[in-house]
Formats: sequence, structure tokens, C-alpha cells
Amino acid sequence: MPLYDDQLDGIIELDESIQHLAEKFGPLQVRKALSEKEWFPEIHKKDPESRIVLLSEAVEHYLSSDAYRGLAEASQVTYKYELDLLVKYCNAMEDSDPNIREVASPVFLTQYLKPVKKQNTRSKKAAFLRSFLRETLGHFFEDGIDRLKTALKVKPDKKRGQPRAFEKQQIEELLMLARLSRDGHRNFTIIWTFLGTGIRLNELCQLQVRDINPAVQNIMVYGKGNKDFKQPTKITKSALEILCSYVHFRYSKLADKPGYNDLYIFSDDKGVSPLDDSTIQKMITNLIAEAETISKEDKGTYQLSVHSLRHSFALYLLESGVNIYKIKELMRHQWLSSTEVYLDLFSHMLVEAINKHPLGQLKASEVYGAAAYV
Repeated sequence: MPLYDDQLDGIIELDESIQHLAEKFGPLQVRKALSEKEWFPEIHKKDPESRIVLLSEAVEHYLSSDAYRGLAEASQVTYKYELDLLVKYCNAMEDSDPNIREVASPVFLTQYLKPVKKQNTRSKKAAFLRSFLRETLGHFFEDGIDRLKTALKVKPDKKRGQPRAFEKQQIEELLMLARLSRDGHRNFTIIWTFLGTGIRLNELCQLQVRDINPAVQNIMVYGKGNKDFKQPTKITKSALEILCSYVHFRYSKLADKPGYNDLYIFSDDKGVSPLDDSTIQKMITNLIAEAETISKEDKGTYQLSVHSLRHSFALYLLESGVNIYKIKELMRHQWLSSTEVYLDLFSHMLVEAINKHPLGQLKASEVYGAAAYV
């Protein structure tokens, strides 16, 4: 394992060095210089089994892949726009339809992203490129994008700040206000389901009766960017009981009817179709606005929201001592780095925890004597 890590670190360091050369001389000059060298005979030898995949072929595959078709409609529009920009950029180069391997290089990607100054725009472009290259390299070459992480590093929008989570007293007030609201039983169950699973808004909206599996304490959700099949995720016992109780209250008289298992749990038309995302967003926003334990500042843009319930789920797992790898699985994050933000976000809680150590309660003067601090 250490050997592999050393090799990967060496490759990344080499890629970064090549990036510096590309910035100084241009990517085409660097590529030409390397191709003229005879250091690597296998580069010059024609391998009949080696496959050259042109950008146009990669684009055609990506647009028909689950990685693209499973995106939300708005994300599809954004990624298609970014894909068109990438193709246009390549068409203006000497090789208008390059090998996808050339596109999937730190040198090319660094040059492509270099003119982009706004961090938010750069992050969006990098996110698209990660999706596009992960899918195409995986499909055609069974390869990943680990070597491209430096070039495709995505930084969060500074205006958004770190993820925000609810404090325990705020959650208690939200639950109380939810029970007193119109559709109180439904709203109370929605919040508990968020808190007991950490699922996303669109995942909750798509929950159907068939998705609940009490025997293994699972519910089935589509997951981020996936519209073709559902995957299991765990749910706490308390949230499971509340969710099952709501389903029984709402649909018990339909249990013997055809199509019972296909009913949407949270619905305005007796389970025929799911609640719209905006309905739940508005409900949570109104409860936040009404809550007295939430400050005016925390009610502003980029502060507490429906997604904060997902962050709260991760927070209290971390606070309870669950390790970061298990949290990654429960959150269904693809990258560990997505989960690690909670270590920074809630580091003050770790400081509070260490200060609860018995020796941490002692004052220095009590250990060395007050005279040492006079």
C-alpha cells in the first residue's frame, strides 16, 4: 500500500511539473517535444490492440450514459452547455478532434481552466469535467481520474461559506412548530425522516410505500444523479417508527388495493404523485422564519435551509463518535473529501470534547502551584 501511494505521489508531482512547462511554453510545444524523444519506444511502436478514442466518440457516449441522463434537468442543461464549450475549444486547436486521452491530461485541463478567473465558474466547469472524464475514461479504458485531482480541484463558493447545521434546541423548536402547522403530521414526519436518514430533498420526495424495509432498517432512494434505480440507505429506529406510523395513518385503508406499494408517501393527491420539492422547501423556510431560537442572521441567504437537516444528520453522527468512513457510507458520498468538510465544520465540537477530559479541567496553577504564575 505505501508503495502505491509513493508511486501515485510521484506521478502527481510529475504532472504538476509538466503543467509548469505547459504554462511556460504552451501545451502543444510540450507535447511535440515529448513525442520527438525516443525515451519511450512503446510510444512510437504501433500497438494494434491499443484504442484511440476521439473526443467526438467520447461526447456521443457521455450524452447517452447514465452519468448524464441521471442528472437533474437543470444539471443536464448546464453540463451540455459546458460540453459544447469544451468541443468548441478543441475545434479551435490544431487537432480539432483530439484523442480523449489528450483531453484527460493535467496539462490540457490546466490550460483550459486557466482563463477562468471567477472561482464559482471554475468550480462548475471542473465539476462537469470530473463527471465527463470519469464516465468516458471508465467506459473506454476502465480508468479513473485520480491523476487529475489537482487540475480539477473544486473549491466551494466563499459566499456560501461552510455547510450549516441546526443546533439541538433549534431542531426541537422546528419539530414543535411542524406539529402545530397545517398538515402537521406530514410536516413532523418529513423533518424526522430527514434527521433520521440524512437523505436529500429530491430523494425524500420520491419515497414510495415499497421503499420502506423495516426488517433491515432500510429505505430505498434514487440517490444523487440517478434516476434509473434506487439504492438502500439506513434509517434510525425512531425515524422508521414515525415514518411507518404516518404511512399507516395515511394509507392503511388502501393497503389491499392494487398499486398500494407504488403510492408516494408524501403527496397531495392520495399518493398518485409526489410532493414538489418547492412545497417542502417553502414549509421548512416558513418554520425557520417562525423559530425564535434561530437568529435573524441565520435566517438569511446561504444560511440555514432544508439541506441543513442533512448536515445536522452528519453533525450528530460525528459528535456521537462515528468515524468519518462510516459517515461517508451513511451520507452516500462518492468522495471522502465531501465528508471531511464536517471535520473542519465541527472542529470546535472536538475542542469542547477534549476539554471535557478530566485533566483538561485542571488549571495550570493547580498543577504547578499558584506561585509559578505570580
